[in-house]
Amino acid sequence: MEYTLEWNIPSHVLLLHVSGDVSIEDLGKFNHDMNHYLDEGVTSVHLVSIGENIRRVPTNLMQIKENLTYLQHPKMGWTIIIQEKPNPLTGFIVSVAAQATGMKVRQSKTLEDSLETLKHLDSSF
Repeated sequence: MEYTLEWNIPSHVLLLHVSGDVSIEDLGKFNHDMNHYLDEGVTSVHLVSIGENIRRVPTNLMQIKENLTYLQHPKMGWTIIIQEKPNPLTGFIVSVAAQATGMKVRQSKTLEDSLETLKHLDSSF
């Protein structure tokens, strides 16, 4: 998995670009990076994720939950997943993962829509 993670709005909104096959090891590295950013952030840090050419993802929900501890970080806010064209399989996987991990998640079609959604979800935005 290749990814970039950077502030879209400093200390408040992170932008994630991710591509390629995702492994459990990749999730562990991403988790480490997310915790670092969350420690730097304000009260609620939101994540906007744009995925491209993702073909394989881990399916073991227990392993996913064990490797994504950032979701329990006290500063973790909402995750917005951007998909121009909704993919039913991705939607199902995200739904199951959200239930297993407690992730607060929404889907959007564009970055602009994502930021509008965050304004409605977070009054401090």
